[in-house]
Amino acid sequence: MDSEDASWDTRLDDIPPFQAAWPENAQNTDDAAGSSSSHGWSFNTTRPLSTVIEPKRELSRWAGIHFNKPLGMEEKLPPKLMCNSEIESTRNFEMYRMHSTTFELNEGDTLVIIDYPEAKKYPAVQTDCNGVTFKSQQFRVHSENLLKINSPKFKEMLGPTYQFKIMRRRKLVNKLPDEIKYVLDLTPPSEGDELVFQMTELSLTPGIIKWWSSSILHLVDRWLVCGHDDVCACAREPTIEVSYSEDSGPDGPQFTKGPPFDPEMVLQFKARGEDGLYLIPEYRRISDYCPIRHRNGIIRLLMLIEGKPALLDSAPRIWTLTKLSKMFDCTSVIRDRVTQWIMHGYNTRFIEVLPEEALQIAFALELPEIAQSAFRILVNELAIEEADTRPNKEPTQTTFFGRKKGDLPDELSNLVQHSARALVERVTGTLSILENPDVFDYWNFEEWNRLRAIEQLLAVHPGVNAKIALGKLRVFMSALSCEIMSAVGITIDQSVDLKDALYKSIDQDRATYTDPKDFELLTILRKTMNPIQLFLCSMTYNELGARLDSAIFSQNFSKHPDSEGMSYDMLNNEARAALQDVINETPGLAYTEEWRPCFNENVPARFILHYRQVRHVVASLSKLEDSIRKTLEPICLSWVRRDIEPPLSITRHLLLTLNNDEMKFLPLWAGGCDDGTGGVFEAQIPPAEMGPNGPGPSYRTGFTIPSQPSSVCGSIMDDLAELRLRGSTIDESIAVHDSISTVYRTDQVIAEDESVVSETFTIGASDYQTARFDVPVDGQSMASAVNQLVETTDSETQSINDDNDMAWEGEAAEDDNESYFWDEESDGGDSVVMVDANHSKQ
Repeated sequence: MDSEDASWDTRLDDIPPFQAAWPENAQNTDDAAGSSSSHGWSFNTTRPLSTVIEPKRELSRWAGIHFNKPLGMEEKLPPKLMCNSEIESTRNFEMYRMHSTTFELNEGDTLVIIDYPEAKKYPAVQTDCNGVTFKSQQFRVHSENLLKINSPKFKEMLGPTYQFKIMRRRKLVNKLPDEIKYVLDLTPPSEGDELVFQMTELSLTPGIIKWWSSSILHLVDRWLVCGHDDVCACAREPTIEVSYSEDSGPDGPQFTKGPPFDPEMVLQFKARGEDGLYLIPEYRRISDYCPIRHRNGIIRLLMLIEGKPALLDSAPRIWTLTKLSKMFDCTSVIRDRVTQWIMHGYNTRFIEVLPEEALQIAFALELPEIAQSAFRILVNELAIEEADTRPNKEPTQTTFFGRKKGDLPDELSNLVQHSARALVERVTGTLSILENPDVFDYWNFEEWNRLRAIEQLLAVHPGVNAKIALGKLRVFMSALSCEIMSAVGITIDQSVDLKDALYKSIDQDRATYTDPKDFELLTILRKTMNPIQLFLCSMTYNELGARLDSAIFSQNFSKHPDSEGMSYDMLNNEARAALQDVINETPGLAYTEEWRPCFNENVPARFILHYRQVRHVVASLSKLEDSIRKTLEPICLSWVRRDIEPPLSITRHLLLTLNNDEMKFLPLWAGGCDDGTGGVFEAQIPPAEMGPNGPGPSYRTGFTIPSQPSSVCGSIMDDLAELRLRGSTIDESIAVHDSISTVYRTDQVIAEDESVVSETFTIGASDYQTARFDVPVDGQSMASAVNQLVETTDSETQSINDDNDMAWEGEAAEDDNESYFWDEESDGGDSVVMVDANHSKQ
């Protein structure tokens, strides 16, 4: 039961029964047995059950080393797909298939030709792991399989135009077996722009080349990432086994030729200037583009189209097949296989370590989950850089937290930049609200609005007691709002211990993908971040929530300078006592509508002999705290990843929970709003009651004025076309007088206008021409001369009109017909033209 209800029960005995205005929940119990009320009344003051057992809202979760870790990620690794011996035998069988594709693909009506480059000077450069040189290949595929995948590229190559050219280029006319209907020359070009384009697309990034080490750094299955390149010299090098193993020694487990996951050890490598955390065999240093890899990738793609298996055991092979499938417009062939490769076990860290490459693969194959996860990471990393306000900052090749950046195409980089700016704007707005002294006014709490109403009443009420009460109330209100501001300030300015378990666990994750020369402890990086950058990290929200998770007001003391050290209950009671003095000084205020916020509506008003008591508390701290928690919950827990798949485990420090305004820049297939028209990149147009609907120079906020004739020399038919004409076949009909001039000549039809000074239809144009030269614009040196010419022309025109009016009176009736726009041959004398009286000229 609330304190207000309790105070009502204690004060009830002081009120005579006949003077109390009983509440609606009062029941007569005179006849009830065992009634405990001396007056025969009982009151139901029991609170609803839902308000009693409502759980307290939590503002923080998962403190310690498990912060922001996906559920289930702490479980053991999935079982290995293959043991080392099986991996070796499968790789050898794959090399045999690549050398004997003619035996693997020997059926079909389409002959495929792929020429390999000659290796006369350096034959060892084009050999596989066993030292075998690759040679040109000719094999068969089925044309129906090529057409089944709906590839415009293959459809064009199977057309008569391409076939006519390739038959003569290869000199195969009348030389093919009867079962061969088509010929495809899939040899990559040897020169020209097309070669440059294909080489650029198929070139491996440094991260793709180094992803074989994920079996050591991230414990990814070797079957997925440790495959050798098509051109490999491993057989000619001494065997160096690089593994992550533990040997028991006198000091406990020690790493043997493995990476130092301890951040302190990484810093020691950095101090010694050593970048290599593990030994890298020479055969792992492959080139970014290889013509053999290019051609073998085409063969593997055709194998998949024919329904044959292809070994996808490395990131370079996945990258090559993805790019080739996009070139041949057949991404559906490898979409599922690439998805399974990325989503298996700890290989999902490919998205976190190489988000640029993952985003390109996702956009090429239209993989929504992978595109969203990689996009979130890139947006947050760029937003932290955009929020950096330090002057003369230089661009770097690493992110703020030390991850080496990759390259993005311009179209994808544009999406990330727009979303990053939207994220910075949102976080900036959230932080400005939390640091605002009027934060409760923005949140519009009921209890706070009552305090504002009382403040306004005291501000206009005369007297010393009112000023004292106003000061007490404002001190109380300032202390309440300062509680939120103080929590935000402490969260921003706090210094984290170097041995903090949470920050140390995040540093351990960062050590798996950050080079020693780029590594720095998170506690050191935190000191260099501004408030906006801090609120772009997930830990800051959790720290703020943990600080506010305890009772905000009931067990805390004021941190405002004017009331520092005083409890909120004490400030509340002082404000109430001062307000009661104002009511006691002027008892009539208790019965006015304006002063109702000062009183409890459930407590009846007393007669004049008794002063009416104000609310037991000026503001209910419990209700205000519930409202604050309800508002802060979505803010303090905005870092919680609810709908992010696959789970991301080593980017726990990033704020990846983007809202719709930041995710809308993705295409429709990825859950965004970009339909290809570019509308998501345009700012919203303010609503206009009138005027054009589109943006640009035509947009106006006022009225749209109809256009006027632009010249006095315009045809009379232009103005008459705006009129709605109707005729009559009866001569001398009364309809002939519709819409005629009753001031001038009754036998001439004229158009309605604001004035009937002239019967010409070009009066508006003449005014326009005159006004055009009244205020000459800059650079119009001939304005005066043209103005004189226009005035002379207008005078001559007016003189001619006057002469025509004088001649009109003296001419015969047959001359009258010449004044109309019809003649005797085009219209009969019995036809009359009438103008609709309801028409008004626009």
